[in-house]
Amino acid sequence: MKHILIVDDEPMVRMGLAKLVRQCNPLFRPVVVANGVEALEHISKQRPDMILTDIRMPKMDGLALCRQIQELTINVPIVVISGYDDFTYAQKCLTYGVKEYLLKPLTEHELYPVLNKLLLEQDQAQPISFFQVEEWLERVESTIWSADLEALHGLMDVWKQGDLTKGIQVEQLERIIADGLKIVVKKLNAHGMVTFTTSAPLTQLNTIESAIVYLQQELVSLYHQLFLWRGGNQKSLFEEAKAYIDLHISEELSLEEVAEKMGLAPTYFSYMFKKMTNETFVQYRMKKRIEMAKRLLEMPHYKVVDVGVTIGYQNYPYFTKIFKKMTGCSPSEYRCMLGIK
Repeated sequence: MKHILIVDDEPMVRMGLAKLVRQCNPLFRPVVVANGVEALEHISKQRPDMILTDIRMPKMDGLALCRQIQELTINVPIVVISGYDDFTYAQKCLTYGVKEYLLKPLTEHELYPVLNKLLLEQDQAQPISFFQVEEWLERVESTIWSADLEALHGLMDVWKQGDLTKGIQVEQLERIIADGLKIVVKKLNAHGMVTFTTSAPLTQLNTIESAIVYLQQELVSLYHQLFLWRGGNQKSLFEEAKAYIDLHISEELSLEEVAEKMGLAPTYFSYMFKKMTNETFVQYRMKKRIEMAKRLLEMPHYKVVDVGVTIGYQNYPYFTKIFKKMTGCSPSEYRCMLGIK
């Protein structure tokens, strides 16, 4: 459906133009207003696909309307339909980006080719860069998982500038937003730690502006879902990090790997881990390994040499050195203290 705004102060002319537009194509939906002021009010609520405007009107004439639209940098083709065959008017219109200057009385033979040509040009003007949209979605997911609300708003500002989806229709934008949110949710859920969800819009998204507002609301909602899961602070995140380390205690797990799993930069993760746990990543992992080693040494069927390998130390002398450093005795001495030979 193509939304075509007709601006003319004469009721009969408005009705006549609306009839011509409907007859041109059943998918063309004409909307009529009486002057430039009403036109701008309508544009602020619902951006049209094309504007047909008269020149001389009360409150705000057609030239002033064209100038305002140009200043708003709204990418909408404008056709001026005037009763004045005046070169000065036509020249002025061109400076405001007007695509066509037609004279009244207007027939379908003059109007239809212009409607079809300009709408076709608009559809083909700038194809969507799916690569750029996908790249933006990846940055959004990373930003949400890192709990960086300020950066998330910055990414929304990039979207609002219109470079990603410039010139597309609201129906296309709705589909892109719906699919984009599904992709972000899928990426967030892939971390396997919390289930994220989005909500359908409460009302139909009839304008570019309302679609963008909906997108921002849903992305901020995803951020808050993560924030609440973390207990309103970073504590739950680092409890999750410790649980992940414990689960992989026998592996050569690096700080960088755990930081990536938590969705944080390694330097920030290292700093916050020590702040939250009062020990470094290496100290925590070493402590947990020795705790496991003690439990295994308490089991008589485990050979002392196998305990080190089981907790991730392939080199037995090194395991013995670390164990003695942490407990004050060697693994064999610890087992003898338990009465196990």
